[in-house]
Amino acid sequence: MKQYDLYGIGNALVDIEASATEEFLSENNIIKSCMSLVDASRQNHLLSNLRNKIEHKSCGGSLANSTIATANFGGNCFFSCVVADDEMGRFFHRDLRHKHIDTNLDSQPLIKGDTSTCLAMITPDADRTMNTFLGVGGQVSVQHINDNAASQSKVIFLEGYLISSDSGWLAMQRLVEISKSNKSLCAISLSDPVLVKGFRNRFVEIIKSGIDLIFMNEEEALALSETNTIQEAYDWLKQNCLNFIITCGEDGCLGWDGEQKIHTSAPKINKLDTIGAGDMYAGSFIYAIIKGLSYTEAAEIACYCASLIVSQYGPRFESNNLKKAQSFLSNYQQLIA
Repeated sequence: MKQYDLYGIGNALVDIEASATEEFLSENNIIKSCMSLVDASRQNHLLSNLRNKIEHKSCGGSLANSTIATANFGGNCFFSCVVADDEMGRFFHRDLRHKHIDTNLDSQPLIKGDTSTCLAMITPDADRTMNTFLGVGGQVSVQHINDNAASQSKVIFLEGYLISSDSGWLAMQRLVEISKSNKSLCAISLSDPVLVKGFRNRFVEIIKSGIDLIFMNEEEALALSETNTIQEAYDWLKQNCLNFIITCGEDGCLGWDGEQKIHTSAPKINKLDTIGAGDMYAGSFIYAIIKGLSYTEAAEIACYCASLIVSQYGPRFESNNLKKAQSFLSNYQQLIA
């Protein structure tokens, strides 16, 4: 019996939500509704001016969000990442522990620098304007892997963003080796279509080296397959990958489980915010297959959970939606038992 259900590795950042006026955005030359990359001094300036307007903070990043989703359903999880020895880094560590997720931060010292942050400024019209500071989060390397935890995990999940750095690339390769040695399922999220285009050769190489399951959206599927239509991408992926899922927004998902096609529709909902939908999809899908459900069954559960996320603000379940998701999963398991 393996100790962990999921071992995740990815870039860490603290998600911060703060109320802001239209005047604040204008006075600080912030482009409304856009995501902008900023440096440390710019982010610290904004946070200082909004310190009394901060409404919520949480540990974040794509893979962290997926790992937390799996943990929220009851999965036993481990997450490897890098944060700095600062207020935000210590908060990130505490928040992981609060969610009962083990981490390399429990045994490794935090490093010098600034922890990555994503500041979401919410104006009275409910619009969200994002400023992201990359910080030290992208410095993940082999030294941040806990070999014992990875070896004792049913699923190892890699964040595609790591592929853009040489140290992250080596860490990904190491975890593929560990998954093969211990007969764990190894999954990857492609993360971003621009990233896939820029590092396609690395993605193809690591997929062929032993990736069992790939999560991607439609744009990422086209970039990886170098095709022009989803059908062409599907055909290429079927020839070159073991198992894959393409999330298609309101159209649900499309995939291959090694034997048959997966095509699942998405529930019709009032869409408010798509941030984190893909992360939730992957985290709930992985929890479902850990519990022995088929890929088709996992896809139906994941589509439902993703639909709940886009019906609210933020990448984490609000309490009422978490209860809905847990109830859906419980009822689903009873129906197929």
